[in-house]
Amino acid sequence: MTKQDLLGAMFKLLCGKLQAGKPVALFEKECAAMLGVERAVAASYARTCLYHLLKALNLPQGSEVILTPITIHDMINVILLLGLRPRFVDIDPKTYQIDPEALESAITSRTKAILVTHLFGIPSPMDRVVSLCEPKGIIVLEDASHAYNAALNGKPMGTFGDAGFFSLSSLKALSTGYGGIIVGRKRALLDQVSHSLEKLRKARTRDLLDIMVKNTIVAFATQRAIFSCLTFPAIRTLDKMSPTIVRKLQTDNPELVRLQEFPDTWLWQFSPLQSELGLKGIQRIKHDDIKRRAHAQILLDKLGPIAPERLPHPPPGSLSVYWRFPFRAPEGSQFARFMSDCGIDVTTTLLPCCNTLPVFKEFHEPMPHAERAVKEVYFLPAEPSLTDDQIHGMADAVTRFLNG
Repeated sequence: MTKQDLLGAMFKLLCGKLQAGKPVALFEKECAAMLGVERAVAASYARTCLYHLLKALNLPQGSEVILTPITIHDMINVILLLGLRPRFVDIDPKTYQIDPEALESAITSRTKAILVTHLFGIPSPMDRVVSLCEPKGIIVLEDASHAYNAALNGKPMGTFGDAGFFSLSSLKALSTGYGGIIVGRKRALLDQVSHSLEKLRKARTRDLLDIMVKNTIVAFATQRAIFSCLTFPAIRTLDKMSPTIVRKLQTDNPELVRLQEFPDTWLWQFSPLQSELGLKGIQRIKHDDIKRRAHAQILLDKLGPIAPERLPHPPPGSLSVYWRFPFRAPEGSQFARFMSDCGIDVTTTLLPCCNTLPVFKEFHEPMPHAERAVKEVYFLPAEPSLTDDQIHGMADAVTRFLNG
């Protein structure tokens, strides 16, 4: 979303025009067309998408849902609130996606669903995942929040499994402030989810105003000049003082707590105001993804010959969008300081490795590749607002660091 889009939305809210905007059905139709599916259903949050999908599937209590641990912790809360059990499997350290061999070893008679996250906008090996799960009757769900317009062998991510969903939160490739989009190949499942969503209350002014204020702050704070000289240093300082303060800008549940019930503040209908923001975003996303891919290719071409082990290696047939471009830097703060001295802001993922969180300790299993990734992987800026010259300069800075 642009700052102008957000300010326009806030103006409508402050003028009492809560339902002003474009019909939600129109936004859903355009999302379906973009993703190459028959139907898409909009919801208030991505976690709400997962909640309603799992609820509609009506899996037996105690069933296991397999997933990789690098995700927002509320995905685990959703699974637990529905009486299901998370079962973590490790990632492939080269792709950062689910490891098919680890998945195969983790499947038991209790496994009823798999949740595959396409981390950083890189496709997971969905052909392998589906071939492992379909014969056993295991439901395959996809979290494609990072992977708008990513594809594997020409097929869009989010469309391989029984259902998939996308986040519409701030800083995603397509954003409506908060929100989610559900797609699926089973019409009856989508009908059931849509029916459940229609029963929810309409969004209140305070729901949307809170969202728009947060997103407006983020939009201004992430402008390149402001981010480098003010926002990034402030975030680093605040994170050292109190990580909760930073998480409050990211999530409605910043305390990393185990929820006892699904919050009412997450259960409301997607609004026409969000629909209008989303339709504007759809007009921009294809161009933005082309720029993002081009920037990632510059980094791959310049750094690949000298540090291939530090770069991502997507599965064959992948079309990655690199929502975030991962670069492995076990040197940690030494690398971050060097890049900062070059005028380039880099950071590790803000997503936790959920298998290590104390609130989910009974589900802990060692996940060495995932645990290492959240510590060692830094994101090199590749957003579409940057120029090719800036990306080349960044690659040159990384090269200087590697050459000592």
